[in-house]
Amino acid sequence: MASLIARVIAVAWSLLALSLPVAAASENSVRAFIELVNEASVSFFSSGSEADARERCRALLAWAFDVPAMGKDALGRTWDKITEEKREEFLQAFEEDVIGGYLRRMRAPGTTMTFVGSRPDKEGFQRAASRRSVPGKNDQIWIWWMRPDGQTWRIVDLVLAGRSAVATEAHEYATVLENNNNDMDALIAFMRKRAAQ
Repeated sequence: MASLIARVIAVAWSLLALSLPVAAASENSVRAFIELVNEASVSFFSSGSEADARERCRALLAWAFDVPAMGKDALGRTWDKITEEKREEFLQAFEEDVIGGYLRRMRAPGTTMTFVGSRPDKEGFQRAASRRSVPGKNDQIWIWWMRPDGQTWRIVDLVLAGRSAVATEAHEYATVLENNNNDMDALIAFMRKRAAQ
C-alpha cells in the first residue's frame, strides 16, 4: 500500500513538474518548481504516519532531485573503485540517508518553506532560495542548486549555512572509509544506521 501511495504521489508530482515552462532559467519557472518542492516538503508529515512521510519524501526525491549524481559526487574517487553492484547498494543507502536527514529537518510542527528568490545561472546551474521557518527557532535559508532537465529541473545540491550538503556528506563518508580501511560495507552500515534515526 505504501509503495502504491508513493507511485501515485510521484506520478502526480511528475505531471505537475513536467507542465512547468522552463525558458532559459526564467524566474517564473524556477519559482514554480521551488514552490512545488516547498509544498511537498512541508506535507511530509500531514498524515501523521512516519511510513507515509518517508514515502512522500521518496516521491519528492524521485521527481525533483538527481539523487544518483549527488551520491556519486558524495562518494568521490571511491565511486570509480567499486563494482556496479556495490554502487547500487551505496545509492540505495544514500537515498535512505538523504530521506532521514530531510525528514529530521521538516519534522517540527509548524515548519514552513517560503520561496525567497533566484539567481542567474552559474556554471550551468540555476540557484534559488527558500526560507525554512520553525516556530521558536531562527529562520534558515536553503540555497538549491539545480540543473535543467527537459521541461523541468533537478536539484543537485543544497547549501545550508554556507555549506554544501553534498560536500559535507563527502567529507563524512571519506572519514568513515578512512577509519575502516576503505571498507564500503562499513560505510553503508553507517549510512543505514543514521538514516534510521
